Amino acid sequence: MRNPSWFGFGIPGLILFAMACTFPAPVEHGPAGLSSVATAEAGHVPRPPGHGGRDVGFSARFQGRSVWVFGDTFLPDKANDGLRWRSSTWSWTEDLASEDGIGGFQHALDADGMARQLLPHTPAEAAYNLAHADHEACPAKVQCGSRRTPWPRAIVTDDEGRKGIIYYANMQTGPGGQWDFRSVSGSVAAWNDPDAPAVRVEPPLFGDEEPDWGSAAVRVGKDVFVYACDFDGSRKPCLVARVPFEAAAERGRYRFWAGDGVWSRDWREAIAVFDGGSLFSVHFNAYLGKYLAVYLPGIDSVFRLRTADAPEGPWSEPQTFGRGLRAIDGWNYALIAHPEFSREGGRVEILSYTRPAGFLAQDIRLVAVRLDKRR
Repeated sequence: MRNPSWFGFGIPGLILFAMACTFPAPVEHGPAGLSSVATAEAGHVPRPPGHGGRDVGFSARFQGRSVWVFGDTFLPDKANDGLRWRSSTWSWTEDLASEDGIGGFQHALDADGMARQLLPHTPAEAAYNLAHADHEACPAKVQCGSRRTPWPRAIVTDDEGRKGIIYYANMQTGPGGQWDFRSVSGSVAAWNDPDAPAVRVEPPLFGDEEPDWGSAAVRVGKDVFVYACDFDGSRKPCLVARVPFEAAAERGRYRFWAGDGVWSRDWREAIAVFDGGSLFSVHFNAYLGKYLAVYLPGIDSVFRLRTADAPEGPWSEPQTFGRGLRAIDGWNYALIAHPEFSREGGRVEILSYTRPAGFLAQDIRLVAVRLDKRR
């Protein structure tokens, strides 16, 4: 029998709530239409056995599971393909009841026990990565440790949760350390079987001149609203596009919010809807009766949220509501909501964020959040 508590985590939940009291006090009558927001740490998402860090963790309800999509994942040993990393992996749980915490995770693994690549490399990418593998052989002899690889971003599924779409960025990374990376293009992948890798749309839909679409995405009826939040000085202005779910792989079907009721064919006419984070989430919260965006902006560990009546806004001013655990670099990233685990009609939400805990040792933390509307 589960012990009662307002977070639904029993006595451990009450202890975690006491820990949450060290966070900044909830904002009273905040601009997002909430009187208070309380948070509590709720554990973490397990890694595959023996694996090192992995990050991000977008999720969706997909064929009866909560399926989670991760970025760079570090293997315990060299895999059958000669590499010690994956740029995209996935795990899932069939336990969608969050009252007693989130558990039961299973991991997609290859026959050698290493995490499976969700977004398979093209032949050219695979050849480049092997030639530039960061070890004593490094056949290329130059740029050792550099990679050409897709990084997954937001995932959305259709109304029945039968088919999925994953946005991703094609990256050039290394060899100059963990911050030596840049996006050269972007695209989507079709995912129809959560037990198998997705199928990338290549050549890519979005060129190097465009922002990285997929910072967040939400399906509303037959349409997907997808965000791009590129760094611009000290802020990340977010643009939004819309496309029919069934046409997400057709570049010509995308329309970009230009304000005043106009959806333009030209992404250059898109306007910023708010300043957000590089990776975050947007979903409809039934308790608030509004769309809810949660994010970590820039180099920061303070959680923020905004609300709106429509995915394109207008969005409220930000409201702070908690803080991530201390990270080795001093900041966390990728604050993401997982609405498939929400309770009390959306009043209690489950979020995750990535906490750098050491070299190649990211930890994905879980947070329970209770929302209280302004009366």
